[in-house]
Amino acid sequence: MESTQPRNSWTVAFVVSLIAFILSCGVLVVVVLDTGSDAPAAVAGSDPPFPIAGGKDTTPKMLQFVGPLPKGLDSALFRGAFDVKDADISFESSADGESVAHRFFVPIVPLHAGLDSVTGAQLEELLGGRLSFADVGGLGGVPTFVIAATATDARTIGSFTAARPETVAGDTYDDLFAAMADPESALIAFVPLDELRPSVSALAVDGADIARGKGDPDAWPFVESVSVLGLTKAGKEAAPGILAALRTELPPITTVVATGDILQSRCSLEQIIATGDWGAALRGPVGEYLAAADLALGSLDGSIQDINPPFLCVPGTNLSSPPEVMEALTLAGIDGVTVATNHIFDCGQEYCGTQAFLRTLELLDEAGIKYVGGGINLEAALAPAIFAVNGVTFGVLGFDDVAAYELEATATEPGTAPLDDSYAEENAAGEPAFFRPAEELSLTRFVDRIQRLKSQVDVVIVQVQTGTEDTHDPSPRSIKALRAAADAGADLVVGNQAHHVQAVETRGDTFIAYALGNFIFDQVHTPEHTQGYLLEASFHGKRLANVRMVPYQIEEKYKPTFVDGALRAKILDDVFSAYLPAQD
Repeated sequence: MESTQPRNSWTVAFVVSLIAFILSCGVLVVVVLDTGSDAPAAVAGSDPPFPIAGGKDTTPKMLQFVGPLPKGLDSALFRGAFDVKDADISFESSADGESVAHRFFVPIVPLHAGLDSVTGAQLEELLGGRLSFADVGGLGGVPTFVIAATATDARTIGSFTAARPETVAGDTYDDLFAAMADPESALIAFVPLDELRPSVSALAVDGADIARGKGDPDAWPFVESVSVLGLTKAGKEAAPGILAALRTELPPITTVVATGDILQSRCSLEQIIATGDWGAALRGPVGEYLAAADLALGSLDGSIQDINPPFLCVPGTNLSSPPEVMEALTLAGIDGVTVATNHIFDCGQEYCGTQAFLRTLELLDEAGIKYVGGGINLEAALAPAIFAVNGVTFGVLGFDDVAAYELEATATEPGTAPLDDSYAEENAAGEPAFFRPAEELSLTRFVDRIQRLKSQVDVVIVQVQTGTEDTHDPSPRSIKALRAAADAGADLVVGNQAHHVQAVETRGDTFIAYALGNFIFDQVHTPEHTQGYLLEASFHGKRLANVRMVPYQIEEKYKPTFVDGALRAKILDDVFSAYLPAQD
């Protein structure tokens, strides 16, 4: 009988080899999985990814670090070292490490504090509760220094000031902004620049204004700098990529300024003629301020034409101006106007139908000023104006609810862009549409045009002529329309018509101003008819980051002039004291 020993030996060897192979595969899988989880594949803002360890070892490795891990780095790609001698990277301040400006912080106050600029000394007094907002030109009492409960930010903010927060306003910045929105609040805080929102007011300090793109960013005092030092070969190779990922590039900031109603007519026109300077209404600081804006938008509430002589300083509501007044608009760098207004068909001392309206459009074209809210037919009236500024596309729409019931464009006739889908119901009532209940206002077309434009541009701005006159309180009809614009995707919504300043509010990320007041006009029935503000909106890229209101008073019935002190405070108080119902 043959011996079986050799066969058994081969069997045993085969089994042992098979087991060894299976174990090797298992180890390989573990290594691959472990490598996949630890590998620093990429870091936000780093392209290419961090370099792998040097030499012949091509396996990406997790980096060990000491010091606080900066925000913006993926914590899954780093492991805290138990001992500094094991660390690849140090984030602690060191004379040998390179520092970068990682995050810019901004002091903020509630919008209703009416404050947008302080000195450094005033800021410290406000943070310490030793001055009130009113003491430094704003509205309201002594502020409380608050903070959102984020440990890293608390440490950074603590490096900016000797004052200490009195309370924590929730766990997140959403909580902080909600606390500031309370109309009774008197709070002050710091937030990162990329968290800034239009529901609060960013403070310029000693003339530097990081939120609005004014001043040298390198001189801004509220900066979180991060030091990065490579301690090992792997750390030294990774350090440049980490620094690049942490370095903050400030966004392009676009300044949009909107005006109230422009009417260089009647007594205003007579005053302008008397100066001998057709640009007189906007020659000076107000015009220079508008000209410095990236995008200046006006509300043209009267015709400009050379068909008939305009009325001068006589009673009446025929509000028309000669072409020469265009000089003030071009001097101030007005880029666009809405003509969806109730006096845009006025024609001077003889009736001329739609000719004054069409001539106004021609003169605007000749001056290089874009217009919205009116055209040779309905489709033209509903068309947007598009502006490309700083790599961002802005689309503007204009609508009228004051006289569109009789001036609205049709498929074949010129006119203004109607707010309502149909004015049949309002016309049947026999009174101006803007007096009618909000329930009669149908906004299907309005909403559709905003949504359509939102899909085509980065930023949507909507200008609406709406509301009742001579009051600070928006009408229910105005509220319905302007909130609908916000819900449809508009970023900034600006109303006019009241001849008074009216309330403001934020709805989501949208800012709504119901009326800015007269801008150039001769009304002097009450002090409020001579008062208004320019609305300045700061866009960081395509995001609306902040707004501020710049009050003025109309002097000599034609010239808006910036104001400060008690009059500035009074105008802002009129805005913030106006009644608005709660949002749904």
